[in-house]
Amino acid sequence: MEDFSKLADQYSPMIHKIIRTLSIYKNKEEFFQIGLIALWEAQTKFDLTKGSFHNFAYLIVKGRMLNELRKENRYDGRNKPFDIESIDISKKLMVKDEPFLIENLQFYCDGLTRNQAHWLILTFQEERSQSEIAEQLGVSVPAVKSWRQSALKKLRKNSAEFLV
Repeated sequence: MEDFSKLADQYSPMIHKIIRTLSIYKNKEEFFQIGLIALWEAQTKFDLTKGSFHNFAYLIVKGRMLNELRKENRYDGRNKPFDIESIDISKKLMVKDEPFLIENLQFYCDGLTRNQAHWLILTFQEERSQSEIAEQLGVSVPAVKSWRQSALKKLRKNSAEFLV
């Protein structure tokens, strides 16, 4: 353990240099910790016959930091905060106090087939399972699953058009 402390002290300027070259300005302490972990992994994996430790450690530390930057960038790209003020709610969304009233469900049934509408109403109004719906309507469970899948596709498409 004492050996790694000396190594960490020796290579901490290199870790800070990598942080600067990658233009990391947020979470510097977190990236420094990632650099230390990568340095420890480099120490355990290093093979003296394959080159100098300095070059190996530099590549491992920089690679780990780049991987973390990519991961954060991917996360930020996929998870955008929802800005409620950017939408005019009164025109774009239909919000009711009791969303599963039959009148509200009838609104969503527009554009669905008869079987898809049956699935929607029986699922949300009467809280029936797929097997109960299949038994009540005299069809197979895979048929009800098919209705569900196609109804959900249509509902998603309609809601996307409604919000745009």
